[in-house]
Amino acid sequence: MTLLRTLSYAALLAFAGLATASCVSEPDYSETPEIAFKKIVVNRIIRPTGAFDTVAVTVSFKDGDGDLGLNNNEISFPYSQIDQNGQPNKYYNNYFFTPQVRNSDNTYTDLPLGNFNYNSRYPRLEPESQGSRKAPLKGELTFGQNFFQGSFAPGAVVRFKVQIVDRALHESNEIVTDPITIR
Repeated sequence: MTLLRTLSYAALLAFAGLATASCVSEPDYSETPEIAFKKIVVNRIIRPTGAFDTVAVTVSFKDGDGDLGLNNNEISFPYSQIDQNGQPNKYYNNYFFTPQVRNSDNTYTDLPLGNFNYNSRYPRLEPESQGSRKAPLKGELTFGQNFFQGSFAPGAVVRFKVQIVDRALHESNEIVTDPITIR
């Protein structure tokens, strides 16, 4: 009798758990990624070959269809290095990182980089088990960059603009980090 009662309670508990889980719906995020600034960390590294600063920026993200990130083998159009007009393709990268330097009047100007940029790629973020199923995705993304001595004037106050793009080429909002001082 006790075994039957225990099994009944276990079945009732399992049924209640399934009923509760079926009531929980997925979050309703936009298919256009949304990011928010979380933190910036800077560390000064001194080596015999020279000094440099490591900067790590963390943003939180939300995406309604979870199509964030690119694998290394995703290099065909629209993710190719060169677009169909023979020009550098913006969407070869999916993480856009622009340094800005504070001016004497406390405004900020993008650091002139010429043909160089600090943009990069981040890998696919959806779980492997998800397969081709579209599902909302939420988390944090941290991007690290080294800035070698001479990248900025000593004592320069710098902040960074950050934006991401998903595989459907939906561009997120652009955030601006807190400023840091380069030593």
